[in-house]
Amino acid sequence: MEWNELAQHIGDIQTQFQQLQQTIALLPQTDTQATHLNYLFENLLSGLQKIDGLEMPLQGEQTLRASEEKWRALSACSPVGIFTCDVDGRITYTNPRCHEIGDFTLEASLGQEFATVIHAEDRDRVVSQWCAQAPTGQPHADEFRLVNPEGAVRWVRVRTAPIVSNDGNLMGHTGTLEDITKQKQAEAQIKASLREKEALLKEIHHRVKNNLQIISSLLYLQAQRIEDPKVRQIFEDSQSRISAMALVHDNLYRSQSLARINFSEYIQTLTTSLFYTYRIQPDLVQLKMDVDDNVLVSLDKAIPCGLVLNELMTNALKHGFSDGTTGEIAVTLKKVSSGQIYLTVENDGNNLPETFELKTIQSMGLRLVHGLVNQLQGHFELDKTDKTCFTITFSDL
Repeated sequence: MEWNELAQHIGDIQTQFQQLQQTIALLPQTDTQATHLNYLFENLLSGLQKIDGLEMPLQGEQTLRASEEKWRALSACSPVGIFTCDVDGRITYTNPRCHEIGDFTLEASLGQEFATVIHAEDRDRVVSQWCAQAPTGQPHADEFRLVNPEGAVRWVRVRTAPIVSNDGNLMGHTGTLEDITKQKQAEAQIKASLREKEALLKEIHHRVKNNLQIISSLLYLQAQRIEDPKVRQIFEDSQSRISAMALVHDNLYRSQSLARINFSEYIQTLTTSLFYTYRIQPDLVQLKMDVDDNVLVSLDKAIPCGLVLNELMTNALKHGFSDGTTGEIAVTLKKVSSGQIYLTVENDGNNLPETFELKTIQSMGLRLVHGLVNQLQGHFELDKTDKTCFTITFSDL
């Protein structure tokens, strides 16, 4: 072999070495097979380093041949596809794993534009993103579908890196190709399963709401046959509490999230319903709302909080304005950055007695509120300085 030919051969090996070095860098380093490939690569590097100039032409040529064979063996046993392409995207090399994934031969792949094997629905996006990334000289990763000559589709994950000459010119690209078809199929099955579960949960919330409404209707019908006002009031209060719980399930059924409800919307619906239930005239008692938008509350907090609101609103309507007194009920809902939620129900109707204390309350409704606030792990405060103001504080974290 002539000196010039040997020098050219060395140059070719150096280019292949650079391509291999960049390709190995793209492999997942946690894989045991990748560790084995790195070991083979180090042996290859050691072989190249043994060439001391060209003082021993024959030994140098033999070492170069051995190094080239190691490079081919390393590429052949790679668990992922390895390929190279020129600056125009035409394939210049593919390893056996590429042939398995794409179901094509080396001869068929050489000179072919990589974009031609990309699924038509993915091609424009993939090519545009790759063309935008290529000039930056940075590695690129993407997932898309390949179509083999028979029309079969496979999902692949591709990682590419530019091949740059010593003078900084782009010579092409090297990359890895992983078959992720099974992973994508598993993801599709999981998504389908989640959709089925969401539909099932929605149906459950819908049926719970319907059953609670039936119970509420039965209590209403029974209350109409009771002559004792106190006993009738007990039935009506129970009906109101059940309706408040049913409203939570109705909101969950209509919500995009099955784990949380928009409590802002819930408050507006519940307060309007209570005004209708107790036949409150809007010109006598006005409802003032100061509610933050999109305050999301989890299901385990929504039901007790909804019952608390129902009790406080009911007390205000029944006792604060029972004798036709005019005034205003103000409901405030605020959520601060710490995750604390503040719910306030205030009315300027009939004042509570001076001797009224939360610790000594006997009414069923406020005792229920105390228990529900404990369930929320929150705080319950009363301010009766100028108006009657109940404040509930709890965290939804």
